[in-house]
Amino acid sequence: MKFKHTLGLVLALGIGSAVAAPLTYELKDLPDDRSSMEYGAQINAFTSKVLGHKWVSDTGMGFEFHESVNPFRNQPNTPRFYTDAYMFSIHRFMWRSKQMNYGDSLVARESRRVGFIEFTDGNPVHLNFRLIDDKTLEYVVYEDADKTKYQFILKRVDEFPENPKPVHLKSASESGVIY
Repeated sequence: MKFKHTLGLVLALGIGSAVAAPLTYELKDLPDDRSSMEYGAQINAFTSKVLGHKWVSDTGMGFEFHESVNPFRNQPNTPRFYTDAYMFSIHRFMWRSKQMNYGDSLVARESRRVGFIEFTDGNPVHLNFRLIDDKTLEYVVYEDADKTKYQFILKRVDEFPENPKPVHLKSASESGVIY
């Protein structure tokens, strides 16, 4: 009897760790007011590969990146975070339908997560991306995300895919609510 309980516990722990395996990562101490200029070469290398392309994960979530003009570049008395910024617009999609537009003023800068670029608007929105190769992009939901469930591997595609399991709502008479 003890063997069955032990075996069950081992299997449960093994399955649980496979579902949410820990991610290994490293965080840097960086100032909050850092701008795009210090990390400009890496941002330019990243954007040269991702701008204008569609990126989608196996769950159907996708992103599209566009460069924006920095309206704060020549304004006096504006914080350096904005005047020295490379600005972008990022659109998030789910099975071809646009879910969210993060705005035209997302600032790209070095992420605290080593090797990643952070897109932020100075508010709680922080998108962390890393280019793995020309056709693969990694996205983590939080810079300190430590589980694989917060990590998404995105592939470059020509078009966002259709939902493989489209939702077809039945009318009340079709579902049997009304006779």
